[in-house]
Amino acid sequence: MKILIYISFLSLFVSTNIGSLHAFSKEENEANNSKLKNFAEKFCLDCHDTETTKGDFDLEKIIPSFTEKNAKFWERMVLRIEAGEMPPPKKKQPEAKEVLEALTWVKKKLAEEAHTRRVSGRVLVRRLNRIEYENSIHDLLGIKKPLKDLLPEDEVSHGFSNSANALSISPVHIQQYMIAADRALKNLIPRKINEPKKYTFSYTDDQEKSFWGHGSNKQFIRPREDKIWFYASTHIEVPAFLRKFSTITRKEPGFYKIKITTKADSTDGKMIAYSFWKAKSGKRLKLIGFFDAHPNKETTIEKTIWFGESETIIVAPYQMSQYRVNAGHSMRQPIKDLPKDWRKSGKFYEPEGPALVVSPVEIEGPINEHWPTKSYTALFGQVPLVGRDKLDKEILLEAHLRRLSVKVAGKSVPALTPAMPEDPSTEAKKLLASFMHKAFRRPISDEDVEPYLNVVNQQLLEKQCFEVAMLVAYKVILCAPDFLFLEERPGKLSDHALASRLSYFLWRSTPDDRLLELADKGELSKPEVLKQEAIRLIKSHKSKVFVRDFLDHWLHLKDIQATTPDKDLYPEYFSSVDHNEQDRLLLYSSIDETVKTFSHLLYENRNSLELIDSEYIWANQRLAEFYGLPEVEGTKLRKVKLPANSVRGGVLTQSSVLKVTANGATTSPVVRGVWLLENIMAMPAPPPPPNAGSIEPDTRGATTVREQLEKHKSTKSCAACHRMIDPPGFALEAFDPIGLERKHYRGTGEGEAVDNTFFFRRDFKKVKFKRSAKVDATGTLFSKFDFNGPKEFKKHLLTQSHNIMRCLTGKLVTFATGHHPEPGDLLELDRIVNKNKAQNHGLQSLILEIIQSPLFTRK
Repeated sequence: MKILIYISFLSLFVSTNIGSLHAFSKEENEANNSKLKNFAEKFCLDCHDTETTKGDFDLEKIIPSFTEKNAKFWERMVLRIEAGEMPPPKKKQPEAKEVLEALTWVKKKLAEEAHTRRVSGRVLVRRLNRIEYENSIHDLLGIKKPLKDLLPEDEVSHGFSNSANALSISPVHIQQYMIAADRALKNLIPRKINEPKKYTFSYTDDQEKSFWGHGSNKQFIRPREDKIWFYASTHIEVPAFLRKFSTITRKEPGFYKIKITTKADSTDGKMIAYSFWKAKSGKRLKLIGFFDAHPNKETTIEKTIWFGESETIIVAPYQMSQYRVNAGHSMRQPIKDLPKDWRKSGKFYEPEGPALVVSPVEIEGPINEHWPTKSYTALFGQVPLVGRDKLDKEILLEAHLRRLSVKVAGKSVPALTPAMPEDPSTEAKKLLASFMHKAFRRPISDEDVEPYLNVVNQQLLEKQCFEVAMLVAYKVILCAPDFLFLEERPGKLSDHALASRLSYFLWRSTPDDRLLELADKGELSKPEVLKQEAIRLIKSHKSKVFVRDFLDHWLHLKDIQATTPDKDLYPEYFSSVDHNEQDRLLLYSSIDETVKTFSHLLYENRNSLELIDSEYIWANQRLAEFYGLPEVEGTKLRKVKLPANSVRGGVLTQSSVLKVTANGATTSPVVRGVWLLENIMAMPAPPPPPNAGSIEPDTRGATTVREQLEKHKSTKSCAACHRMIDPPGFALEAFDPIGLERKHYRGTGEGEAVDNTFFFRRDFKKVKFKRSAKVDATGTLFSKFDFNGPKEFKKHLLTQSHNIMRCLTGKLVTFATGHHPEPGDLLELDRIVNKNKAQNHGLQSLILEIIQSPLFTRK
């Protein structure tokens, strides 16, 4: 422990500039290599020489060679020694000063080797990934059309889909870029001048009867005057799909403001939750959110959303069946004390009990912030819109455009189109230069514009109208390498390359006008200006995209629905409406908990180590209930102080992370251990040897994973790695595959019967699982810290704060630059972490240190 503290303290004084690294003299090399060799002989070579080679690590073979081939071996050695894992506790231990001298020299030599090798820079040329491509076009054109799903899936390298070495390009990509550009540019020209219209659509209208009059819904869903009363959730295949609104968006897709007014009736003062979805043809497309209906009081939510062609909304009551049964009402008959033959009587019985009441939905749109629309201005600037009948008759339009007309005040009139300028070629050149400046993220010369202007002129020669000619050129621009690839030259980044790197890091999109303006003036590269711009980007609502995308990759949140929990073993994770459907409120709340945790640290600049452990969590009613915490009211997540004995706090104990590190039926200490070492400690375990075999999950509960691992570890070649991998996994065995704390495993075969129930469809059912073996969450971390359970484990893990922060820094650097840190970057990562330590490890401060590091400002 003293050694680790001493190293951390002294490393504050160690720094390097990877842009102008000191070249070591022959004498310096000989002297320090000799010291390093002596250090290895005293503390390492008895286990890691050519003869013994423990852990498949031959240190004798690489001393004192710091080639690229050996760099990974040196990095592995450095990380193990810094973690206090090596030399093993029973071996002779070096003095702190000896450790610091040895490791500092190794890091310096690795940095020197990397600097010599990186003639063209550390980051490869890379293209935009699917998310960056879609966001860029959205911001350029002011649209929200889905585009990324048209492109091939991006490969992942070092955990991230924006890593340069994984972003290949193929003929398939080019073809799909053309299709995506077509979709992006389609219907962007406003065909008539119109003010946003206001609509009021009631779910009680006859046009909506297909949902509330359906046999599976009509018994417990009632239209009354202009309001719809939900006494139960709708059938999963017949949701509250607002058909009348879809007829509006079919003709006029765009942004619409939606107001939904609800109240909870007869709930004894309790709120009722409901979800709000964007949908098409009765299918849910995107969750807008979960909201609360307040008891006996109308509450309105308001959202402005982009709707594509024929898209509409779904309002979905949450767990209404359970609300009803909990209040003493039946899900089999509308009211209490009905005669047994009530179904045959032909009488109509009004339901009673708890209900979600939805008033007519108020809708306004399509909404444009200004006229002409942002999309039109981005493409055609100040070129006026005219009716097609005003065009020169010699201009031959495409057939479907020539016939295009619109309804105005019930009359058919020619649709609007950009006017043909007096000098179309000159106007086209000006428009193309302006658009290319934003699309290509750099200054544009006449030579840059010429090939695209030739496209326009060729279209005009073929008697196409100005609209068609320009759209063809814009399509070519959106498929051009200058748009698809980030231009970065060796050495210090230009202001424009810096603007792109900063914007794609913190917004996942193209630079805005302010960043480009600062880059044009050559001011962005000034450290204070760069820092202020980073703060501006972080404070913008657009940084939410960075938070979610980073967490999706770093913590693997994008994989949360890759597995489905076993419904017999973990019924708590499923909806009471349909036992085959995961509880959406629980699922999305668990994701939001992780996002909110990171966001809170970022926007409040709190200590990043709260990601490992904290005295609070973010929870709502469903999540608090799931975790067994004191009651929280409503669907909105709020900061909740944890009880003193709680094992929660930090991302390691959150349901989202625990679910993505399990397979749905069982947990594996190996899987979770490997995940933690790689994503929290930056100490990835070596791949298993070919003959290592695997451990098959035992859902019957006959054996525990720990028992199977003990046999597995009896192989000498496996023991060394499992000594490092298994302890973190053992600590997290305190949580099951859905993130519930547990004392025993669950099984379907042997074990003790459990006297618990869960709500399924209409009634409470007895659980099917049995209580099997007791969970053993004890272990020894880094061969010296004994722990019993996750609370003690997190406490010991935090003694490695420098390694944890270096790991987080490395992940952020990878995400920011598209290149994973190499062994030669260890010294610079240490410098960033140590400087950030003086700022209480503030997460926002860490990002500001990264963006001013040579790792970020140089290619």
